[in-house]
Amino acid sequence: MQITPISQNLCTNYNIQNKKTQTIRLQPQLSCDTVSFGARAPKFENSFFMDALSRGYDSIEPELIITAKKFHASLQRAIDKVKAYGFEYDVEYNSKCPIKHKNSVMDKYERQGSAQDMIRGTVYWQDQQDVLSFKKFLEAMKEEGWILARLRKIDPETGKFIKGKNGQILRYPDLEIRQNGVTEESLAPLGEFIQRAEISRPRASTYADWQMRFVSSNNKAKMEDRRECEVIFLYGKNYKDAKELEHKYVYEPIRELKKIHVDMDIEHHPRGSAGATIANNCKEIQKLLVQFISKPLFVNAFNADLKIKDAVKLPVEISKAYSNLIINYANSVRKMMTTYYKELNTELQKDERIIESIKSSPSFQIRTNKTIDVQEIKETKKAIKNRLADWKEEDSERMNKVIEDLKSTITKFGIKD
Repeated sequence: MQITPISQNLCTNYNIQNKKTQTIRLQPQLSCDTVSFGARAPKFENSFFMDALSRGYDSIEPELIITAKKFHASLQRAIDKVKAYGFEYDVEYNSKCPIKHKNSVMDKYERQGSAQDMIRGTVYWQDQQDVLSFKKFLEAMKEEGWILARLRKIDPETGKFIKGKNGQILRYPDLEIRQNGVTEESLAPLGEFIQRAEISRPRASTYADWQMRFVSSNNKAKMEDRRECEVIFLYGKNYKDAKELEHKYVYEPIRELKKIHVDMDIEHHPRGSAGATIANNCKEIQKLLVQFISKPLFVNAFNADLKIKDAVKLPVEISKAYSNLIINYANSVRKMMTTYYKELNTELQKDERIIESIKSSPSFQIRTNKTIDVQEIKETKKAIKNRLADWKEEDSERMNKVIEDLKSTITKFGIKD
C-alpha cells in the first residue's frame, strides 16, 4: 500500500491584465494524501485545480481557434499538393471540430494528466504502408511551415531521459503508427529521426491509424513551448463514421467504467474478492462490446473505403442473450461496490497498513521528524475512511451512468425480439 498526493505541473496560458500571453505553472495539492491501495485515483480530484483548468481553457480558446484556422489552412494546402499519392482532406468534417471541446480536454486531464491534442485535423489515406508517400506529405507540411514535434523519453529503468552514444538526450518524433506491415526498417527512407517513431499493432478492435503532432517552424520559441497540432490518418469517410460510432457506443461507456476507483488488474486482488469480481466483469463487458460492435464496424469500414470486392459485410449487432449478459455484468459491478469498499476499509484500518502508508507518502519522506505517534495514525485512519466514503458515492453514481450508457448501446445495436 502506498499513499500518494495528486500533484501535476501544468502549463496553461492565461491572458492577464497587460494582455500579454504568459505561461504559469500550477502545482495542486490535496489537503491530505490519497489512498491508492487496491484502488485507482483519478489524476485530479482537486476542485480548485479543475476550476483553474476550466478558466485556463476559456482564456486560451480564442488563441486556439486562430491557430487552428492557420493550421487547417496549411494542412489543406499540403494535402492538395500530395493528392496524387492518395491523400484527402475532408473540409466538412474538419470544420466541425478543429479544436477539442472543453469537456473533452477536462476529461483527458483527469484521466491522463495532460491534453496535448487540443487542435486536431483528420486526413484520409488508404495506403498506410506507403512510407514514401508519407515522406511527400511531410515535405509538403514543411513547405507550409510545419514540422513534426520532438519528444524526449524517459528510460523506465533509470528514470532519466534516454541518451545517445555521445551522451546527448535523444529526440523522438511525436508520431505513433498503429499499423501492421510498418517497421523501423521500412521507415529508413525518412531518416534516422523518423525511424525512432512509435510503431505498434492495430488495437484489439482492429482500429488502425497514424497519429502525429506538428509545431510551427516559424515560431522561434523553444520546441516544447510551441502549440502542438494533431493529425490523424484514417482510411476514409466510412472509417471516420465507424470511429465516431465506436467512440459513442463503446469507448465512452468503457471510459466511464474505468474511472471507478478499482484497480482493473485482476492479479492485484485476492482471488474471489469483490475487487477481483469487479475487475473481471469490467474486462468482460469491454471484450463483448469490442467483439460485437468495434471489430465489425472497423472491418466493414475498411472494406468499404478500400472498395474490397466481394467483401462480406459483417453484422454489427448484439444478441438478446449477450445484451442481458452485459447488463448483468454491469449490475454485478454496482452491487459488489458495497462489499469492495467494506473489504478495503477493513484492510486499510489496520495499524500496520496505516504505518506503511504514512512511511511511503511523499510528505513523510521530506519531513525531519520520522516519529509516527498514535494521534497521527488515528488522523490518517479518519482521512482514509472519509476518502473511501467519497469514492464509494462517486463510484455508485458513475455506475448508474455506465448502465444507462450500456442500455443506449444495446438499444442501438441489440437484436430486437
